[in-house]
Amino acid sequence: MTIDLHFESLRSYRQGMLILSHGHGFRLIFFLTAGLFLTVASATFAQSPNPQPKIVRQILIQGNDDTREETILREMKLKPGDAFDEDKLEQDRLQIQNLGIFNRVEMDQIPTNSGVIIVVTVSEMWHIFPYPIIFRNDRAWRRVSYGAGLLNTNFRGRREVLDFSGWLGFNPALNLKYSNPWIFGAAKFYTDISFFIKKVRNRTFTVLDSVVNEEQIGFRATLGKRFGHFTYFDMKIGYRQLSFLGDINATLSPSGKDHLPSLGFAFRYDSRDLHEYPHKGHYLNVWATQTGFRSKTVDYLRYGLDIREYFPLKDATFAFRVATNLAKGKIPVYEQVHLGFLTRIRGHFREKSIGENIAVASAALRFPILPVKYFTWGPFDETMGQYGANFRYGVSGGVFYDTGKIWFDNLADGADFNKAKRISGWGGGLHLFMPYNLILRLEGAFDEDWNSQFIVDAMVAF
Repeated sequence: MTIDLHFESLRSYRQGMLILSHGHGFRLIFFLTAGLFLTVASATFAQSPNPQPKIVRQILIQGNDDTREETILREMKLKPGDAFDEDKLEQDRLQIQNLGIFNRVEMDQIPTNSGVIIVVTVSEMWHIFPYPIIFRNDRAWRRVSYGAGLLNTNFRGRREVLDFSGWLGFNPALNLKYSNPWIFGAAKFYTDISFFIKKVRNRTFTVLDSVVNEEQIGFRATLGKRFGHFTYFDMKIGYRQLSFLGDINATLSPSGKDHLPSLGFAFRYDSRDLHEYPHKGHYLNVWATQTGFRSKTVDYLRYGLDIREYFPLKDATFAFRVATNLAKGKIPVYEQVHLGFLTRIRGHFREKSIGENIAVASAALRFPILPVKYFTWGPFDETMGQYGANFRYGVSGGVFYDTGKIWFDNLADGADFNKAKRISGWGGGLHLFMPYNLILRLEGAFDEDWNSQFIVDAMVAF
């Protein structure tokens, strides 16, 4: 009824004035006041027996002191002139949150006699700073690197990333990276490029209880195109020069130095509602990379896929994943795949194994315990301003099942997929939501023989 619309407008108007009182800007005054006036007039003088669909008349952005409006607007499906849709509005909110540069994104709607004004309120993260580096390699707490970098995650207000960093400790490196998620305007292309020099502990020799390091120098570059909001296609080129340090020579070239030009592609479809902790949606990644081109020494192919599905069960989520990383050709020791490093089976979390091919699968049920809320703590609010506002906290629980295989091809003993041993594990734990999109997982896991282990890990498993 029209009178209900009137009361909703009054409530939105009060919210808008509250926003203004906190200093988010005066450009909304005209639109808020006009919306209230037109709606009151409608309630007083008109009764529409057949109301027309609400139309989006205006989209207003506030809180974006550094971020350009077009960076936010290009993530939205709803445009001025479209029929208003509550579900699309929520999808747009999550899509903007997935940019990874806001603590919080809120959407409000202001009804008017001629349609709806959408107000997008963002709370920006601190995005340009020198930063200390300390991180785990291969998800192992004993393999710590430390250093410093200079990072801008929202360069020019366009969600471009500039990152110059260097670190010592485990796998020391220097790295320079630039990425731009949107180039050539409406063509929707994106790019990233990085240059690196690093020393890397070889994982295969680590499994064999030997310490062998590789020295690598090279670059990687990607040019991709985005189709709509969820579909991406990448072309990738790269080059590495690789040699082993010490007396070990495990290169393909007898010179002890491998030159590794590469060309690849990736097709990705990603409709997950919130990347850092999905509740619903689909994810598909199909990729292939050829290294070496008709070379007598270097000529191999790696390819694979990653499928993830998320099904909402009211507030809970049922999720599953299937992923492979496969090989064709003569695979050097530095291109072998591993379990127990980046890819792990919970229940066998610290067990390490090697191969040329890998396949894993997981299923999980996740459910909220303390729903995510936002808070502003006094000292941060005073010293960091908007960058110290809207810190989140919350707790979810989850149960899971992981399984996987790793194997070689073309070995004398025929150790192929069918003969490879499958390992599995299951368990459950707590997921702690922390500020700046960090998630800490505390989990207990069991293997096939009911041997238990406690796991502390970061971010959602998949």
